[in-house]
Amino acid sequence: MSPHPITSCAKVMSPASAKAPQVVGQDWYREYYETKGADRNSLLHNPEVLYQSLAQEAALVRALQSIHPIEETACVLDVGCGGGATLLTFLRLGFAADNLYGIDFQAERIAEASEKCHGIHFVHGDATSLEFANDTFDLVHEATMFIHSVDEVLAHKIAEEMLRVTKPGGHIVLCDWRYAKPGGAAHRAVTQKRIAGLFEIGRQTSRIGVLAGPLLPPLGRFLSRRLPGAYFLVSALLPFLVGQLTTVLRKHP
Repeated sequence: MSPHPITSCAKVMSPASAKAPQVVGQDWYREYYETKGADRNSLLHNPEVLYQSLAQEAALVRALQSIHPIEETACVLDVGCGGGATLLTFLRLGFAADNLYGIDFQAERIAEASEKCHGIHFVHGDATSLEFANDTFDLVHEATMFIHSVDEVLAHKIAEEMLRVTKPGGHIVLCDWRYAKPGGAAHRAVTQKRIAGLFEIGRQTSRIGVLAGPLLPPLGRFLSRRLPGAYFLVSALLPFLVGQLTTVLRKHP
């Protein structure tokens, strides 16, 4: 349950209608950080991260500029929110903390987010059974979640839930990787074709735009550390090397 009483834009479903959290991918995240180290994605301690993060944030800002949300009143849900970094970006952009919500299956990340992001609502829960009423949010966001959702049945359930809680005329913003790691069973590429199937583009949603985000990790991390001045030049001149795209969808009224 959220440590903050939910009294603003969102309504939590009754406990009877909510399912127990399904822990999907938790072993992968644990192994990732045990192997790569706690500072793998640290802006402060790993110079490989800076321009990758700047590119992802720039794509998100441009996505928001394309849909013109009303920051003071827009209700936002971040699915797979982790430690709350994206919601802090929304807060910095002028969105009201009381209208920002995050959900994640990792209890320790939710505890971390709740500790550092006071005023934002965080829920430890299951993305395949969101504990929010229909048509609640003006904007529903995810970042690097579907790349790890290799079970397409579960991925469809997550997409259906994201659609269900989005208001008619509201938007879904997907920041995810369009290439999977070759030979890796823990990833499934989030291509535009896959997005079209998951979110029923043409029937339930329309694609508003697709924006370039971070470069492929080996290249992006190398340039961020060694040649940061070339990062966005490479992105512009060689768009096929952009690994992550931000896709903006609009739910049909």
